[in-house]
Amino acid sequence: MSMPPYGPGSGTPTSGAPTLPGEMQDPGRSASPTAPLAVGALVVCVAAFLLGWVPLLGAALGLVGIVLVVLAARRGLATKRLYTGAAAAALGVLASVAVTVALVGTVILPGSGAGPDPVAAAGESEELEEGTDETATPVAEEETTTADEQPTTTEAETTPASDPEPEPTEESEPTEEPAPAPTAAPDRSTYEELDERELAQIVKAPDDHIGRQVVVHGQITQLDAATGKCFVRVSISHTPQDDWYDYEHNSVGFAGDGESDCPVLDPFVADDEVTLWVTIGGSLSYDTQIGGSTTVPAYLIDDAELL
Repeated sequence: MSMPPYGPGSGTPTSGAPTLPGEMQDPGRSASPTAPLAVGALVVCVAAFLLGWVPLLGAALGLVGIVLVVLAARRGLATKRLYTGAAAAALGVLASVAVTVALVGTVILPGSGAGPDPVAAAGESEELEEGTDETATPVAEEETTTADEQPTTTEAETTPASDPEPEPTEESEPTEEPAPAPTAAPDRSTYEELDERELAQIVKAPDDHIGRQVVVHGQITQLDAATGKCFVRVSISHTPQDDWYDYEHNSVGFAGDGESDCPVLDPFVADDEVTLWVTIGGSLSYDTQIGGSTTVPAYLIDDAELL
């Protein structure tokens, strides 16, 4: 028996064995290793998305997640799921930045340079002005009286007594009654020490306590060129507090003539913690920096001391 010839058409046998079912075609090729970088980037991105409402933390996680996604993409490990995580991290960054800006606008900015333009409630600014007029220094009145008295003396020498020109003696009469000097400290023992509930009652309805003399403690939140040297915003409490944010009641105070002569406030600047001896003057409304207006207790500062 002759063997069949080997040739191109006769099916030359191959040296390799046939591939069995379930066996890999390329035995030298191994499965791709796991990518912990990609998994970590996805976890950080999801955390940034969920914590986007937390100031700064959400933004920090989002930036870290985006950086990890970029590193994974450069190593060829990026997938659609990873890119989706990067988009979620970006949303978390935007949300965290928005929350941070809102927090800064509501907590920090009210104590910054730009001050409010106070608008007194109807009828209450007049009461405050009357209170400040009572404590105004008599120096200016004495100077004007002296200036008026000089021409009167000259006219008495050259003009007959029947001259109908009024004499300024009546105007100088208020100076004859001694007014309390603004620099003289009042009797502090006559001022009431308040508890937490009594102060809350005054804050709730300042107009019901006009003329009441009390002691308050607080931190100066604004005393600058925008408010003027005689107008001050103070966060107050019934007792000294350990931290500035524990002074929970916003208020405003006036001193001296309300414009330029107020020695009781000369030693103080913004952020000082002080004890104030005040006379309640009612409520006052003013426009806020973020829009709208607010109404707070207003008082005349009779004396002050640094804590």
